[in-house]
Amino acid sequence: MPFNPIDDAQDFTRIINSGKTVLIDFHADWSGLCRSTSQQFSELSDTFVRIGVDFYRVNVDELEDVVMEADVRVVPTYMVFKDGKKLGHATGVDGLSLHKLMGSYMTRCEVAA
Repeated sequence: MPFNPIDDAQDFTRIINSGKTVLIDFHADWSGLCRSTSQQFSELSDTFVRIGVDFYRVNVDELEDVVMEADVRVVPTYMVFKDGKKLGHATGVDGLSLHKLMGSYMTRCEVAA
């Protein structure tokens, strides 16, 4: 599943306030750590898109204003947003942290249902 790039700050604001649940990968092209988790991000997108989660990517070197607004301090960082609110985040190269983040999101969805 391809993920959509976020092109600018207005795009970021529109996406996180869209009413949909979105997972954003804050990455850097130069980072080997980001490249190593890219496949896991792709596999998760294949799974969670079926339940309505949209996947996006932000290149931290291209959108510094978005990075500052989201308070990203390390790459890779993954954040889940809905209705403009951050529901959770995971950082680092450990692919399990990304799975745990989405597992936490799933638990919240099941409780809310």
